[in-house]
Amino acid sequence: MPFVRVETNMKIESAEADAFVAKLSEFTSIALGKPEVYVTVMLHQNVNMLLSGSNEPAAFVTLGSISLQSDKCSELSEKFCGFIYKEFLIPGSRVVIEFRDLERSMFGWDGRTF
Repeated sequence: MPFVRVETNMKIESAEADAFVAKLSEFTSIALGKPEVYVTVMLHQNVNMLLSGSNEPAAFVTLGSISLQSDKCSELSEKFCGFIYKEFLIPGSRVVIEFRDLERSMFGWDGRTF
């Protein structure tokens, strides 16, 4: 049950935002090797954000998944930073990613837990 939340200080037009979340959903499914039917993505844009004391374009990404292996986080960081750069031209030095390994019993869906 992966989820990705992208928060950015950029203002993104509605059609572009819709296309971004669709691409991010598919990208996350492939990157984590999990069926897209379980992936949830969110985009929070135009938020007040400073990174390193600067309000230049930046993103804070939260990536959570059941059985997220810490030894894969470096590779995932590279992939997700590359994806964000491709979509919004935000360099990796302006992207922060929080990884969360979720316990099955602490994650619910469809009236039950995993």
